[in-house]
Amino acid sequence: MAKLINRAPVQGEKSLEIAVRESMEGLADSVAYFAYRSSPNTLEILSIEPAKTLNFEKKPAKIIPVKPSQDVTEYLIQREMQLERISAS
Repeated sequence: MAKLINRAPVQGEKSLEIAVRESMEGLADSVAYFAYRSSPNTLEILSIEPAKTLNFEKKPAKIIPVKPSQDVTEYLIQREMQLERISAS
């Protein structure tokens, strides 16, 4: 803890807390080093597959036009009420 020559570490709760925190940080660094260290015998290839093709012929989502003059909040309220009626029946 004390890196200065001929200097004793300060006694007290805060100095102990700082010493413990520095020790924990050192341990965390060691754990991170060993956890992310490359080791050839830990890598396992599950499978090699060709890339999946995208389906561009799929129909796009339905777009509901909202006129600029319409009140968007009124539209959303009406839609929710309609969905409630559908789910209630």
